[in-house]
Amino acid sequence: MTRTERIKAYILNNAPEICTERARIYTEECLGNMAQPVDVRRAKAFRRFLNEMTLYIGPDDLLLGNTASKPLAASLFPEYAVDWIEDELDTFETRPRQRFVIPAGRKEEIRAICKVWDGKTHFDRVDYTLKHTIGDVLMGPGPDGKGHQHPSINQTMSIEHNQNGDGHIIPDYVSLLETGFGPVLEHTKQKLAALDETDEAYLDQRSFLESVILSLQGAVEYTQRLGELATEHAEKEQNVARRLELMGLARMCEKISTKKPDTFYEALQLVLIVHLLIQIESNGHSISLGRMDSYLYEFYKRDCENGLMDPEKAQQLYECFLLKCFEANKLRDWGTTEILGGNQLFQAITLGGQTRDGKSAVNDLSYIFLKALGHTNMNIPTVVVSVGKTTPIEFVDASLKALVAHGGGMPAFFNDDIAIEMMTRVGVSLEDARDWASMGCSEVRVPGKHATGVTPVYVNMLKLLELALHDGRNPNTGKTLCGTSKSIKDCQSIDEVIGLFEEQLDFYLPYIPKIERAIAESYYTLTPTPFLSSVMDYRIDMAKDISWGRGPNYNDTIVHAHGFPNVANALTAIDEVVFRRKKYTMKEVLDAMNANFEGDEYIEIRKALLDCPKLGNDLDEVDSMCGRVFRLMPDKMKQFKPLRGGQFGCTAQTVVMNVIDGEVIGATPDGRLDGESIADNLSPVPGTDKNGITAVFNSVAKIDHKLMDNGSILNIKFHPSALSSDEKIRKVSHAIRVYFAGGGFQVQFNVISREMLLDAQKHPEQYRQLVVKVAGFSAFYVELEKKWQDHLISRTEYAAYA
Repeated sequence: MTRTERIKAYILNNAPEICTERARIYTEECLGNMAQPVDVRRAKAFRRFLNEMTLYIGPDDLLLGNTASKPLAASLFPEYAVDWIEDELDTFETRPRQRFVIPAGRKEEIRAICKVWDGKTHFDRVDYTLKHTIGDVLMGPGPDGKGHQHPSINQTMSIEHNQNGDGHIIPDYVSLLETGFGPVLEHTKQKLAALDETDEAYLDQRSFLESVILSLQGAVEYTQRLGELATEHAEKEQNVARRLELMGLARMCEKISTKKPDTFYEALQLVLIVHLLIQIESNGHSISLGRMDSYLYEFYKRDCENGLMDPEKAQQLYECFLLKCFEANKLRDWGTTEILGGNQLFQAITLGGQTRDGKSAVNDLSYIFLKALGHTNMNIPTVVVSVGKTTPIEFVDASLKALVAHGGGMPAFFNDDIAIEMMTRVGVSLEDARDWASMGCSEVRVPGKHATGVTPVYVNMLKLLELALHDGRNPNTGKTLCGTSKSIKDCQSIDEVIGLFEEQLDFYLPYIPKIERAIAESYYTLTPTPFLSSVMDYRIDMAKDISWGRGPNYNDTIVHAHGFPNVANALTAIDEVVFRRKKYTMKEVLDAMNANFEGDEYIEIRKALLDCPKLGNDLDEVDSMCGRVFRLMPDKMKQFKPLRGGQFGCTAQTVVMNVIDGEVIGATPDGRLDGESIADNLSPVPGTDKNGITAVFNSVAKIDHKLMDNGSILNIKFHPSALSSDEKIRKVSHAIRVYFAGGGFQVQFNVISREMLLDAQKHPEQYRQLVVKVAGFSAFYVELEKKWQDHLISRTEYAAYA
């Protein structure tokens, strides 16, 4: 076995378990010293945990650091929410998937911790605020009908971020690698000493800077502890080569605990430590790593010139880095676990792109890191490539070869030029925009300069259309929160129908800023993140936590909107069948929908609706309708301003809510049946794209992707034969370039056959490490619930590019 294979086996040999170390320390520090400012209490808890937590070194590890006491163990974060932990404590070990072992004697400790935090958590505060702003009546159960962790407003939008940290951010690794922790710590101390005691913000500024100092001291001590542990292992190690590796790790950790890194190896280790510490401080989603091939390249180049590094060594170290990212785990409530299927933390790495002065940023490391991705074949972290006019076609080829080698949908392909336009459109400078990196699934961020990105809601666009078609009444609940200005049956044109749809949007969208305000205020007030703030631009000089937003930082609050392909298909079908051809009346179509198209007469109506143009076939009628609907959300969200400043940045990514969303929607005019999944992301509805992949690319490229600066996703499923030769790979490379030149923003591929997916359903024990691309993330296929597996199977499969 190779070292990478041994490390994978070592990690996967650990049964995920719940680690209580963090929860115990944070409970004692955060709730035991209430007279102290909250940021100071959290910083003291952070530092104490880093000094007391269990550290470990795997037998083949070349990089050090861990977030919990064992590989794949998950810490508890009681400050965010505890009620779901109490409710599910007795089921964590018996779940159908993603089980977590509770060590002997720890269950009662967890219950005691939950009891202490009850009523004091982020969830409790958000819940209180929402009840006093939008009210109990509107906050029903979540779209999956399970509990109150993700409540919904009349099933049109589900509220997110009630049990997790903030996250959605990329630190400024470029600056940190130029200094290391030591100078940042000294700069913070100088800022503290220079504060003006007569300033009205003095006390807040003082507590923030004190909390940054405590947090950075904790980071220094954590790094030193890792070095000391490496020394202990080296003293006991019998293998000479391994002893030398451990001694080198010890020296390296001692150095980078305070000083800047000088080598590629040291830089990579420091990046890993910072990445893990951010996740220790708060368990936010989408803590991403930026453009690693760019900011590590000078270290690599200098090491190669000095004979310290070569491509093989760099690839091995990077494979170890990817696996270290995979080791981190997160415990979620069962409803969310069902949806996500696997230990996905949405960590993203971007390769390629261009430099701040507009030249291609592709370099030797870009290719080395692609090879490493193919060798590790895990679902975490997510790797994407930035491809634009400056990108060599050879890099696109290499990315596709890595995709085939990885086998799990990575890397995904992002349009560098459109991403830059997205950024400049909302006020980001051109130089910063060129420096963008992917964060999470499809969001575009400037590392170090974009603040954290709250995701307040997921908007179900097809559900809103359903309400409009029923005069504002929700057929599932009987609730009419927004009656329409006229009956749908009285509409004389598709424009009037779209007008009723917009009435529903205009009623429900104003709840988004109210929800965002509740969530953002709670994060800043209850769970500030001083360590994360220390590795972001401006915050130390501002003496203000990153969770406050504002300031020179770019601020972009994420709003998800789902179902655009279905809405476009449905509106086009109504226009075609009711208004243009006048084959059926609106009442007849509604009657057929309400009967779920059952009965001979209604089957014929469904057939007529299904025969209408569908997105993904290069048909201008439906493609332009999708473009028209697509711009409604970003246009309407301009009127609102988030609490943190900046703008509400929309995204058409569904994560996997397309299955959940569909469960609360009855039959729709696109021919979809009651409860069926809606389209994933901006992909065609499965089975409706019948004119080949070129037609899919042409359809999706017609949409103005710049409007949604948090991105969109197109999923394509290739049979392995489609990329089975260099000639076929080059053909797909050119197709991606043409698609991007036409305006497409993103595309990602599953390279797997329908037959294999079906076989994996029947024999999951034979496919434990089969990774598939689900949405903007990948997952182990057998960890997905069957309905998500079925959706992947149903996607159109292309045997070749055509």
